Amino acid sequence: MENPTVKAQIASLKKSMTDYMNSAHPDYTEKDIERCVQILTEYNAEMSNSKSKEDGMQIVKAAVLKLNELNKKSGEELIETEEREAIAAIIITAGHNKGYNSEDEDITEEWREW
Repeated sequence: MENPTVKAQIASLKKSMTDYMNSAHPDYTEKDIERCVQILTEYNAEMSNSKSKEDGMQIVKAAVLKLNELNKKSGEELIETEEREAIAAIIITAGHNKGYNSEDEDITEEWREW
């Protein structure tokens, strides 16, 4: 079962990104935001269904690499400081809820470029 806390975090991130896009007009689009939400939603579902820490870390890696690519495509503007913190919290929370990492362990750092 998907983690409802993580779902709420994803919804909050989407609202924040959309609000910023509408006020500041960065180089990313609604489609980029939707792709980010899709990556994180899929991550949440896959992590919820994972069976081991090893599987979980592969899910983390895959999601982070997809986010790296999306951020590059958007001119490195989609994931700024605030978004980085929110996305890392989403990924860390889902892992922590499975018992794969502590709440203060950044499991994205090894692969993260944003």
